[in-house]
This record gives sequence, structure tokens and C-alpha cells, in this order.
Amino acid sequence: MRRLIITISALTLLAGSTLSRAQHSHGVLTPGVTFPQDDAVLIEPPKMVTMSFRVDVRLLKLALYTAEEEWIDIGFAYDPGRKNNSFVLPIPFELPASEYYIARWSVTDDVRGLVNGEFKFAFGAGAIPPSETIDSRVSDLEEVLPSTGSYRRETLQ
Repeated sequence: MRRLIITISALTLLAGSTLSRAQHSHGVLTPGVTFPQDDAVLIEPPKMVTMSFRVDVRLLKLALYTAEEEWIDIGFAYDPGRKNNSFVLPIPFELPASEYYIARWSVTDDVRGLVNGEFKFAFGAGAIPPSETIDSRVSDLEEVLPSTGSYRRETLQ
């Protein structure tokens, strides 16, 4: 009986520690540093996009988009043999005009699975943080609701 209790206790502790690691493992696969930083406003356009991670990862995707979701080809090519904790991708041309830019990435470390993320930035005179631009947008959708009380008429008669 005592062995059974010890075995159950050990399994419970093992399962608990595995669960706690699984819940927090994706934080390891998020970049510790990016350039440009998320929501940054730069004076001049960036000459590169950089990402640094806490552990070695495979960079599966690094794509740049305008605020209108138009893809900008910055020449990223997946290299299955490259596993590192820092990545630098030069931007050797002028970026198209946009209110802000979105850098979307995907990584894996072959242990914790796939993690996707993004960071946004803007640049130039008069640029404002992307979060402020997004928050200021007003939807042109129209909400249509039934007349007040119209659903009650049938129950009152």
C-alpha cells in the first residue's frame, strides 16, 4: 500500500512539473529583442529586421506587410540547416508607403512546437505608433437590432 501511495505521489509531481513547463514553454520561443521594437516609431526607414531569441530556434518565416496587408518581398528564404538565437535580414530597398508595417514570424526549436508572432512599426515625419493608428480606426459596419419590445407583443396578447 505504501509503495502505491509513493508511486501515485511521484507520478502526480512529475505530471505537475511537466504541465507547468508546457504552459510556459512558448515564452521561451518569443523574441527577447526585435528591431524595430513592437509599436516603435523610427525617424528613418529601417535598413534591417532583427530578432533575438532566448534559445536556438529555426526561423521558418519572416514576412513584412503594409498596414493594408500587402506583402513586401524582403528576400527571406527558409534555411532548414540554420538553427540560431539571432537573425538579421537586411532591407536593401525603400519600403513602399504605408501608415505602419507588420513583421510576422514563425519559429520552432524542434521541442516545443510552432510559435507565430508579429511586431509592428512605423517611420517618418508625422508617423504615430501603430497601436494608436489601429485604435483610431472607426468601423463602417452598421449594427441592426430589432425594435425594442417587438418580441414581447405576442406574449402579452
